[in-house]
Amino acid sequence: MLLSVAALVVVWLVSTHHGPFSGDAVNDLYVYSFDHRLLADGAVPYRDFDFEYPPLALLPIGLIGGSAVGLSLAMLGCAIVAQLAAWSLGGAAAGWAMVALPPVAGALVRTHIDLLPAALTLVGLALVVRRRPASGLALLGLGTMAKLYPAAIALVALAWLVGRGDRRAALQGAVAFAVVVLALGVPFAALGGFPSTMVRFHLDRPVQIESSAATVLEVLGGSAVTGDPIRHDRFKSNGLDGGAAGLVLALTTLLSVVAVAGLVALAARRPRTDALLLASFGVTLALVSLSKVLSPQYVCWLLPPAAVALAIPGGRLPAALTAAAALVTQLWFPSHYFDVVFQHAWAVTAVGVRNLLLLAALVATARALARSPRRAAAAPPP
Repeated sequence: MLLSVAALVVVWLVSTHHGPFSGDAVNDLYVYSFDHRLLADGAVPYRDFDFEYPPLALLPIGLIGGSAVGLSLAMLGCAIVAQLAAWSLGGAAAGWAMVALPPVAGALVRTHIDLLPAALTLVGLALVVRRRPASGLALLGLGTMAKLYPAAIALVALAWLVGRGDRRAALQGAVAFAVVVLALGVPFAALGGFPSTMVRFHLDRPVQIESSAATVLEVLGGSAVTGDPIRHDRFKSNGLDGGAAGLVLALTTLLSVVAVAGLVALAARRPRTDALLLASFGVTLALVSLSKVLSPQYVCWLLPPAAVALAIPGGRLPAALTAAAALVTQLWFPSHYFDVVFQHAWAVTAVGVRNLLLLAALVATARALARSPRRAAAAPPP
């Protein structure tokens, strides 16, 4: 285990700073620096300025800001924590697969905070598997308050516990999750602006230009690019609006809800640990591939559970498809991101291919989960 951790550290330090996977021309360091200065000046997030993340994201932004070295070391620490959790969940195959995280994801692992919720999520799942549901769901609550997506994984974990007959454990976990979320959220609600500012920000922003919905809009035509340098807005990203954007967004959102609900239902009917892990991976894939925003750094949410999926029957194909999608992302991000913004055909096509790979990974995960033993056919493991 320690050798794999050392390998991850070496690969991280080398591949994210040197060679073909080290590009960082487009990153979130400026945004973090700007928010860091506002916080240092005494501004209150949500109330005094738009803040698009939940409150726990303030921790790395407030402490580190836009320091490239500081954020890289912090996210390396998160990657190591995720690797140890992967060892716990999937053994050596999963732990060693995490060594490939830096080159497969690219240098964005060190210029974005997305490995923080990913690490909290994987450790939370490991604790649930080890029959510590309150601690596990509490960590999923922390992950939710860093980026919202772990809330869906908490639903999977609770449904899985109920399906196994562990209703008391599910209740304890639900209470722990709620306590953590409220403890972090209520103070900001009392100060004003939370969660309404964050919710309004995400409801108002257009379909992000790299999302699956945007791929559909590119095929249909009639939509226009938003965001700098094309058309300034306040959302710090590029999107598409006009044409069939409203309809396409509604349909992909509906598909996302249906996919998440279906995966939660499948997890509830299957008592094995593999079902919990596959359903959690599938829910993350559904949220990433079908939501209105698909930022490149979201591969940080996907690759740690993909490493675990390698050790699960039926998980190798979706894991491989996810890794391929992450590598395809590097064709345009970050070095050629503005080829997407300016609608160059090759870049728009590459985005579409990446999105199809993620959707294929989602279908493969759901299929593997549906084939896993049902409750009536398999007793819960001891």
